[in-house]
Amino acid sequence: MARLATSSLAVLLAFSGHAAVPYEQLRSVGDRVSCQCGCAYTVGSCNMLSCHFRDPILQQIREGLEAGESEEAILEAVYAKYGSVTRVQPANDPFGVFGWTIPFVSLAFGLTIVGLVIRRWRRPGQRRLRASSVPDTVVDRYRRQIESDLEDLD
Repeated sequence: MARLATSSLAVLLAFSGHAAVPYEQLRSVGDRVSCQCGCAYTVGSCNMLSCHFRDPILQQIREGLEAGESEEAILEAVYAKYGSVTRVQPANDPFGVFGWTIPFVSLAFGLTIVGLVIRRWRRPGQRRLRASSVPDTVVDRYRRQIESDLEDLD
């Protein structure tokens, strides 16, 4: 019995030592690639069983890490193979940064314009001031004219 326990412990240690790439490192690199299975997660956090996109990417990342490649080189190979749609962060070139920041700049610009329009609408306009500054004599004259027209209708 002691031999069985010792041999099973040796087998478990052999298999546990075989994992050359720590799971945390594999997941941290996978978190920089967007999964394309339709889940809106990254490859490192995709929870779909037997994901058709995650599994090959993680295998490619694992092989690259075991071969001693840098994380950046592995990621560039993935981006080159699957396209820039898999990027989670913008590329470090000016066009990539521009493409990722312009929606936020546009949103801020639009909200500023809407705020200015609402502020302008809320201010008392010149028309209201003119309408309230009509002399009482003019109002009385029109009121008399309306009353006389109404009497003529009867």
